[in-house]
This record gives sequence, structure tokens and C-alpha cells, in this order.
Amino acid sequence: MRRLTPDRLDDYLRYFDGPAFADNPVWSRCYCLSYHLNAMPDDFDERTAAQNRAEKAELIRRGDATGVLAYAGADVVGWCHAAPRTTLKLLDGTPAVASDDPERTGAIVCYVIAPQYRGQGLARRLLDAACDMLRDLGMQYVDAYPPKDAAGDARSYHGRLAMYLEAGFEQLREAGRYVVVHKTL
Repeated sequence: MRRLTPDRLDDYLRYFDGPAFADNPVWSRCYCLSYHLNAMPDDFDERTAAQNRAEKAELIRRGDATGVLAYAGADVVGWCHAAPRTTLKLLDGTPAVASDDPERTGAIVCYVIAPQYRGQGLARRLLDAACDMLRDLGMQYVDAYPPKDAAGDARSYHGRLAMYLEAGFEQLREAGRYVVVHKTL
């Protein structure tokens, strides 16, 4: 597990340009940017892959994007988007996932695991590394938003509820089709 840093930009882009969404090309243009923007889904859908790629790359270059990459040899095979909550503007525009203490809370919003590496515990290892990273960034809490009922791998991109509960998260409340889970770091 390695933290996303500006010197890992090429690895990140190579992963999202290729194997990240090999079995889900509809989402391939996101580049894990949507939570950085306070844009409604329809507005985000109007953005092109090139726009999202360029904007996410600039965030990474500046050190304003955080998360954890999983490697198999020299290749990225998994990603967990974890960040201080205040850097993920979409969360602020979603009252159902509001935080009581956003300044001290990290958020885990996305996992992208290459298809051949799913079901092997990689998401859990990414979760543990993300919690360590958020703690090192000064966060005292972490929230995540798994679906109540994940129908398939594509709909499990927030992580599965059982994984969070096994990792010591507590269920705070339901938020539409999602559950807000919380852990003290």
C-alpha cells in the first residue's frame, strides 16, 4: 500500500486510464474527481473524461488529493479515495451525510479494485491503510458511506457495510440507500 503523492501521479493515471474500469466503462471518465466538486450528478455527467483527468491530475500535482494505492509489483491494482472531509465538497452539499465535526473527520468515498483482484481482501487492506493515513493527517475520526444493499461490484464502490463493521466502524444512521458509518481513529 502506498499513499498517493505527486510522484505517483503517472501510476494513478495509468491505472485510471486502463484497468481501473475495465469491466465498468461507464464510470471510466470519473477519475475519482466527483467528490472534490460540489456538482449535482447531472452536472458532473456533462464533464468529459479529459476534463476530469486534467483536474484530478492538477490536484495530485499540488498535493491536494489524497488516498491509497495498492500495487502488485509495479502496477496499481486498487485505489481507496480517502481524504480530510473538508476537501470533498460534494459531501458538504449532501445533508444526509453531514458530519458533526468536519474539521477533524476524514472520509472514505470510493474503492476501485481491478477485477482480477476483487474478493481477496484488498479493499480491507486499503481501508486499514487509509485510516492510518487519515490519522497521520491529523484526523480524529473517519466516516464512510457504504450502500445498505450492494448489488454487485460496481455498486459496492463505497465499500461493503460488513467490511466497515468488521474494522470497528459503528453505524450512525441511514442516508437514503446508504449507511453512514463512523470510527474514532
